[in-house]
Amino acid sequence: MATTQVCSAEGCDESALFRTRTKPAWCEKHLGEIYDQAGLQLLEPFTKPKEYLLTRCTSCGFEGHYRFEYVLQTVGRHEKTCRACYWRGWARDQRALLDKGSSRESIELAKAAAEENGYIYLGPLTEPCLENDPHKVKCKRCGVITAERVGDIGWGCTCVKSNKTATAGTSKAVGSNLVKNATDECVSWWDHEKNSEQLWRTAKKGSRKTAWWTCSNGHTFESRIDEMFKRGSCRQCDEEKWRKKKAQDAIHTLAWRLAYAFSSVADVPELAAAWNEPDIDPADVPALSEQTFMFRCERGHTIRTSPQGASLYECRKCIGVKTRERNLAAAKSGEVKSRLTPEITSQWHPTKNDGLLLGAIPPTSTRNVWWLDPVCGHEWQDVVGNRDKYERYRCPFCETILDSLAYHYPDVAAQWSEQNDISPWQIRLYTTQLAQPPLWVCLDNPEHTWRAMPSRLVNGASCPDCKTVGKSAVECLYAKAAKKIWGNAASGQWVYSDSFTNHSSWSVDVLVDLPDGKQLGIEYDGSYWHKDKTETDLVKTLDLLRHGLILCRVREHPLPGLDVENQNYFEITAYAGSNDPEHELAEFAEVLTQHIERSNQVKP
Repeated sequence: MATTQVCSAEGCDESALFRTRTKPAWCEKHLGEIYDQAGLQLLEPFTKPKEYLLTRCTSCGFEGHYRFEYVLQTVGRHEKTCRACYWRGWARDQRALLDKGSSRESIELAKAAAEENGYIYLGPLTEPCLENDPHKVKCKRCGVITAERVGDIGWGCTCVKSNKTATAGTSKAVGSNLVKNATDECVSWWDHEKNSEQLWRTAKKGSRKTAWWTCSNGHTFESRIDEMFKRGSCRQCDEEKWRKKKAQDAIHTLAWRLAYAFSSVADVPELAAAWNEPDIDPADVPALSEQTFMFRCERGHTIRTSPQGASLYECRKCIGVKTRERNLAAAKSGEVKSRLTPEITSQWHPTKNDGLLLGAIPPTSTRNVWWLDPVCGHEWQDVVGNRDKYERYRCPFCETILDSLAYHYPDVAAQWSEQNDISPWQIRLYTTQLAQPPLWVCLDNPEHTWRAMPSRLVNGASCPDCKTVGKSAVECLYAKAAKKIWGNAASGQWVYSDSFTNHSSWSVDVLVDLPDGKQLGIEYDGSYWHKDKTETDLVKTLDLLRHGLILCRVREHPLPGLDVENQNYFEITAYAGSNDPEHELAEFAEVLTQHIERSNQVKP
């Protein structure tokens, strides 16, 4: 897709295929050269650097998906990009290094591992298949094809791993991401004199823009907005605190060293009492020695440190014990109910963890405890510290994940269609790794269904058929007329396709499912709103046609016609104030029927 950014290759003035802020981007020619350098042939149109794109290895012929970002990394490391080639070589080297025989690997074992971890097994990538050789698998959720060893298959696809997010909510309030509506302390530091009123009203918490701030101590400084909401502190104040603490520590250390400059460990009462080296006389060890020795603290912990460290610093093990004691006291008093995330806390088994206080269990605990999922009812044992790591499963039997769409936004999950291959408990809020957008069902009218990425609904999007905001009365009339003629019509639905050049999706005014399985898109272009949008209309038209839609644009006079030569493109001229959608579309339906009949006759 052409952009205004110029290719980063030296001496090239062509437009880059994608846009970046600071990283390089390349035109189609030089992008192809990078894939050639990686030993890959791109099998589908380039979309985005972070998208998984299907490729074919020019050495072994393996067809798999890779992100362009990953291709760049492997080229920079002079490493084989094709994972099939890489793991074959790795396995061969390991067998030679360990002097192992050529034992065969069980195909049935690999297939079972793939099925258990959400993959479709496509076969071994070596013949014969030896130990640690790669296998070809396809993720059931996102459709990505990869080369994996049996041991790596157990980790599952990356689309399953869910990042840690905030606590659960039911919906995102309008404007909740604006700085002016935030409750963080740094908002009170906003410098209204140096920052414009427009920035104050429009700035978002995740913005990379810089702004001026004045802390509670009067220090004025410039910093990025997103960093302030992550760090939330004044650098000058932090530096002053650090210098003050460093000075105090230096004074304390200097005083101790001066006091015991000519003393031995035996001359320092607390060191002599803690000495735990039976074969070494403490009188022979200078108090300022940099060597480390064994000491025993008041609680009986043995630690290895220097005499100065034993005298000035608290035993590390004692610090841990005191922390556990504080946590236990807080749990017994009811001050702290849980130190785990709210979602994991809700799964603590109410009857099988006798003698354990939930509030005293740290998130990193190695204790093996019982869990109960209140949604599916499954019970299991797992280490506390493992719950928030690795795949982060909510339930290992159902393979639901923590921080899922259903947990954070149950109102959105209520619109999830049962026709989807996975449940809303198995998908992240802002996932992009899906073979196609999920299907949704309108709560007010179950006949209304549409496809959209979860992020659209999380950010407030609703049923496009029921939606009235953003739709003109004329568009609604054409949708009503289309439904009367063809028996179905969806209004304002989003269409997603990898073949789109400048957008990942387009909203279509009216979308009709035709009897032959094709789709008809109807766009109404009002003369006022589209007078300066000819280029955008053209790009959208070409994208929708490339996707395979039959497209009819109703262009309001005096808008010029679009210069499109495609047998699946039609234009109707309409006149403001005298629209007759039913009559116009009825005439077009006859033309369309004839067009489809001719197209079918041409087919062999």
